[in-house]
Amino acid sequence: MNREGKNLLITYIENFGWFDERNVWISHPDPTFETEWSYCTGYKRLLKCGKGNYIFFHTTKTDPISEQRERFITAYFVIKDVGLGKVIVPRYNIVGAASHAEKIKNHYVIVGDNKLSRELKEPGLKFDKSLAKKLMFDPPKRIQFDITNKYGQRLSELQCIASATRNIRVLTDVDVKTLLLEINHLRL
Repeated sequence: MNREGKNLLITYIENFGWFDERNVWISHPDPTFETEWSYCTGYKRLLKCGKGNYIFFHTTKTDPISEQRERFITAYFVIKDVGLGKVIVPRYNIVGAASHAEKIKNHYVIVGDNKLSRELKEPGLKFDKSLAKKLMFDPPKRIQFDITNKYGQRLSELQCIASATRNIRVLTDVDVKTLLLEINHLRL
């Protein structure tokens, strides 16, 4: 399954943004799903992602049934291209959130293949302890549960998953197959 490069698991914030110089909130939805399938970042290591590899995106949401804050995988890209924003943005005529990467020196853009990439039906695939225990990562380092922080407080399942996946994690080909299988079960 793996072509050249790496498969990744990336966390994101749904309502990402910042305050401009006039103290006005500027919304910056990134990644962009459905239309441009783009994601921009300042992490140069993402250039190691190869065309044809997978990137799964996850975030914390309120579960519509339990009304609890939980983690969900909401979409995935099959990588079509990746590179410096100043090259990728004009190449694909990106006008969405990732378009700003064209003007930032060290910003990179990943473009997903719009025929192979997918946004999951709301709320997405629940990224809970059961799913987390199925993932190995590369290098192998499973997500640990039932741990305590430096103050002796036991971390919740959500806190353990969020803490272990806050930084970009590399997925194995087996992890990708596992996630795709779980996603296909959502259709039932």
